[in-house]
Amino acid sequence: MSKSKDKIINFIWSEKFALDSAKALYDYELQHSNKKYIGWFFVALAQFGVVGALKHNVYGFLVVATIGLVYWYILRWPLRAWFIKKSFKKSPFANKNITFTIKTDGIYKDDKLQIQNKDIYDTIKLDDFTIIYHKFGTTLFPNKDILS
Repeated sequence: MSKSKDKIINFIWSEKFALDSAKALYDYELQHSNKKYIGWFFVALAQFGVVGALKHNVYGFLVVATIGLVYWYILRWPLRAWFIKKSFKKSPFANKNITFTIKTDGIYKDDKLQIQNKDIYDTIKLDDFTIIYHKFGTTLFPNKDILS
């Protein structure tokens, strides 16, 4: 029997959930890391490439910078989403009901302690998801499905 303090998280691991949670984590980590400056590097490289192409008839920098810019600003998320969809189809959890219980000592799945509180480094609450950074990686829970 669960105590009144326990929180039950129950959701269906659907392809939409996998994509939405991955996109939320992707956006959050991009905004809060130095990775956001990599795009600026490709912009600067493109500027050198244009100068090299116009003044010296050398196109190497421009080609590399253009490929980098296209990947960074256009292809990065669609490629990641494609890999997520592909791996989702192989997942044993695909379209299954997932239930976690948050208790005072940690996070449980099927009455087994999965993540102890001492192993949790940080918890970030976004609009739709809660990100939990822990010793074993990163876990996202949907906010709307947390029952008290």
